[in-house]
Parts: sequence; C-alpha cells; structure tokens
Amino acid sequence: MTTLRPYLWALAVIAVGILNILDVLPDWTTIAAVLTLPFMAATTGNRCGSTGNAG
Repeated sequence: MTTLRPYLWALAVIAVGILNILDVLPDWTTIAAVLTLPFMAATTGNRCGSTGNAG
C-alpha cells in the first residue's frame, strides 16, 4: 500500500489542477496541492536502516 501512496497523491494534484483550469476551484488550491510534495516525499521515501539489519 505504501508504494501506491505517491501515485494517489499525484492523481490528486492532477485532479486539483484540472478543476482549477475549469474554474471550479480557486488558484490557491493548486499551489497548496503542489506544496505538499516535500511532505509526501518525506513520508513515503525510503528510510535508511529501516530493515533492522545492523550491517
């Protein structure tokens, strides 16, 4: 499930962008969706040493 999370985020950003182009949503929603990238990258990224193997 964790490998699916970045793709779901990307689809949500695309959906917000399309709705913004169609003038359904205000401009700030697209900016807010794009600015969540660092947060999503940090939560879904690989963590060093998370396997528990003391190499």
